[in-house]
Amino acid sequence: MAVALAATGSFLPHLAGRSSALFLVVQLAWLPYATAVFMASAQPENSFVLVGGPVGDLLVLFAVQVLVPQSSDAVLLGYLVVVALGVYTVDRRLAAALAAGAIALTFVAQPLLPVSHRLGAAELIPFSGAVLALLFMLERTAAIQAQTVQRWKTKSDTILAHVADAVLVTDDAGRILEGNAAVDIVIGQPVASVIGHDCAEVLGLHRGERLLECSNGCALLELVAGADARLGCELWRKLPDDRRQPLLANASVVVGTGGRREVIHSLRDVTRIKEAEEAKTLFLATASHELKTPLTVIQGFADTLTRYPDLDGSTKAAALEAIRARSVELARIVERLLMSSRIEAGPMNLVVEEVDVAPILAERATSVGAATSRDVSYRGPSAGVRVAVNTDALITVVDHLLDNALKYSPEGQPVTLSVAEAPETVCIEVADGGIGMDAEQAAHCFDKFWQAESTDVRRFSGTGIGLYIVQSLVEGMGGSVAVSSLPGHGSTFSVHLRRHLSVATTLAVRLGEQTSIREFMRQLGVPARTKS
Repeated sequence: MAVALAATGSFLPHLAGRSSALFLVVQLAWLPYATAVFMASAQPENSFVLVGGPVGDLLVLFAVQVLVPQSSDAVLLGYLVVVALGVYTVDRRLAAALAAGAIALTFVAQPLLPVSHRLGAAELIPFSGAVLALLFMLERTAAIQAQTVQRWKTKSDTILAHVADAVLVTDDAGRILEGNAAVDIVIGQPVASVIGHDCAEVLGLHRGERLLECSNGCALLELVAGADARLGCELWRKLPDDRRQPLLANASVVVGTGGRREVIHSLRDVTRIKEAEEAKTLFLATASHELKTPLTVIQGFADTLTRYPDLDGSTKAAALEAIRARSVELARIVERLLMSSRIEAGPMNLVVEEVDVAPILAERATSVGAATSRDVSYRGPSAGVRVAVNTDALITVVDHLLDNALKYSPEGQPVTLSVAEAPETVCIEVADGGIGMDAEQAAHCFDKFWQAESTDVRRFSGTGIGLYIVQSLVEGMGGSVAVSSLPGHGSTFSVHLRRHLSVATTLAVRLGEQTSIREFMRQLGVPARTKS
């Protein structure tokens, strides 16, 4: 506007008096001043622009009002525009100062105007009220908008702070600008320590065996540019202990402050998912092997009996005994697999009652020892140890622990089953002198499908779900189970159970169907028969 008015004044002839003075003010004062404001506006949040701009506008409008009296109505409208813009561009205090200045300049201009163009009280009072009302209304609107923006910002900051994925923002050069709290967990470094560092050096991402090369731009952006960009890309990075950390990574471009191009990286640690996949794969291979061995024996002896019906009695008896023994072994494996499935299938009430467990423990030690021809001893009283348990679940727990102890103990090494009483609980322990476990193995031994020795060629059989079943049943009875072990010095499993019933005498345990047959039918999808 200043340039346009200055150019117009240069071509208008016969200017004199107030009109000539107006164009002199525009050319000599407002044009240089407006140019300075325009040049300073290249710097965001420049105080000279925010404050000097509207103040200069008020002074120019005052000059127009004085030098061009017939423009008073338009000048009043200009004052309202300046006050309105001031509310949105500066704080409320300066906006109030602009409103007061507009009213004051309007009153100051009146004595300087010809009498015929002066505004009376009928114009000045409504104008002053309009300025104040506009100031209040716009200030209130701006405050509501600021609260909304702050609420959304707080919400987004909270979400970003609590999201499990590590989020890093980098500039076009790959320097890290900011990140969320999950960076400390996923990357293993505090956010403050990586700000300003090169993203490629901090992350060190690999795809396959190739290190991502980001010297020509973000390589992750290129990887996720396909149709499945939202799914991310599977990468890995090397940890300080040389282990691989699998990550699901994604990247997208946003326009940051001042139009700068920024890249948002999101990184999800999928170590547990990969471990679960590996555990399931190992379980399938292990279960197949465990099932194949007894099935091969059963099939072999069955074929022998079929092909040679005239075998002598002793040979037939040995073949039938082998088939029976392997059938029992096969049934035990299938029962454990089905029980593991039942634990996760659906709720079933496990009735808990006060039972004398001493005779049960003594009987299980004797029975398991006789069945395996191993030294299994029971240490504890013969009666009087009352515990709040489910009898069937307790027998399953003890059998699994004894079986586990015998399996991982050298031939002839004794296994001890003992019980100790406390005021509120009873501790049942199964101790062996076997191969033992280190701290990491002991921390994972209750995980599903996990085995202390998980190489392809294993010395010990098993599906890796026995201890998982033990923990599930013990916790279902309101107790807890723990292990103490050292490599080469055996392991001791301790089951802690309550001595007395609580108010509720039944606990909901996820055990699915009550029998193996019903569970098998459920997994096949056969609907249950309802009573008519």
